[in-house]
Amino acid sequence: MSNQVDTLNVKSPVIWTPETIDKAVELKEQLGLNAEFISGGTLLQLQWASGRKLPEHLISLEGILEMKSIKYDQKNAELSIGAITPLGAYQTNKILKEFPVFCEALKSIAAPGIRNRGTIGGNLMSGIGDLIPFFLSLNANLVFCNAGNFEQINIWDWVKQSAAKERLLSKILIPLDKDTMETYTFYRKIGRRETFTAAILTVSGKIKWNQSNNIAEAKLAIGGGDNKPVRLEKTEQYLLGKKGAELDWKNIYSIITDEFIALDDAFVTGSYRKKVAANLIVAELQGQFIQSGYREEQVYEI
Repeated sequence: MSNQVDTLNVKSPVIWTPETIDKAVELKEQLGLNAEFISGGTLLQLQWASGRKLPEHLISLEGILEMKSIKYDQKNAELSIGAITPLGAYQTNKILKEFPVFCEALKSIAAPGIRNRGTIGGNLMSGIGDLIPFFLSLNANLVFCNAGNFEQINIWDWVKQSAAKERLLSKILIPLDKDTMETYTFYRKIGRRETFTAAILTVSGKIKWNQSNNIAEAKLAIGGGDNKPVRLEKTEQYLLGKKGAELDWKNIYSIITDEFIALDDAFVTGSYRKKVAANLIVAELQGQFIQSGYREEQVYEI
C-alpha cells in the first residue's frame, strides 16, 4: 500500500531534550523545517503510521517544567495552563478540579491511555482539536515564543490566521469572571463512539448575564471532524442585550444553521451536523431560562 511506511528503511530522527523554552526555540531556529516540536506525540504517531514522513529531528518538550505548570492568578482572575499539560491532568490537579467544566471537556478527549500521553497544547496545535471550540468560548489567549520573544494572541484571531503551527505554544491563559454576574459555560461532544474518536461535532458556549438579567456576553463555538473550529458571531450578536423571554428560539435555530458551514464526510452529512449543532445549542440556552418561567418546547427535527 502506498500510504504505508517501510519501517525497515525508516531512519530514526535525532531527539533533542532542551530544558528551557528559550533553548527549544533556539534549536528550532537552527534546524528549521527539518525539526518538529513533540511532547506526548499521540497525533504525530498516527500521522506517521498513515505515511507521513518522519522529520530528521524531534525537539522534545517534556523536560521543560514551566510548560507543565497550572496556576490560578486570583488577583487578575486568570487561569494559566502550560501547553504540555497532559489531557488527563484533570484527575490529579487540585486547581483544575475547582473548574468542573474543564474536567468534563478534558475527560471527553480520546481514551484514558491517550489522555495520559497527549497534551492540551498538542490538541490545540493540531488545528482541529476538540478543545479548540471550548477555548474559543472561554475567549482564551495563547502565548507563543518565537525568536526569544513571547507573543500573546487571542485564540479566535489565531484560528482566523489559519493557526500557524511552527511557533512554540508555551501556555494558555483563560480569563475568569471577577464580578458577581451570573455565567454559564457548556461543552458537548458528539462522537461515533465513546472512546478515542474524532468528534462528529463539538459545541461550546459561555453566556453571561448582567444585574438586569440581560445577556451581557455570549461566546458560541463549533468544531468537530474535518470542520475548522469557528465562533458563531452572528448568533452571539443576536443574543446580546436580550432577556430570556425576548429570545426567539426558532430564529436562533435558523441563525445557527445559516451561519455554520458544515462539511460532509464518510460518516455524516453537513446538513446533519448543522441540525445537531443548532439543537444542542438551543437546548443548552433554553435550559438556563427555566428559572425565569420562559421555555418553549424543542420541536426541531434531526
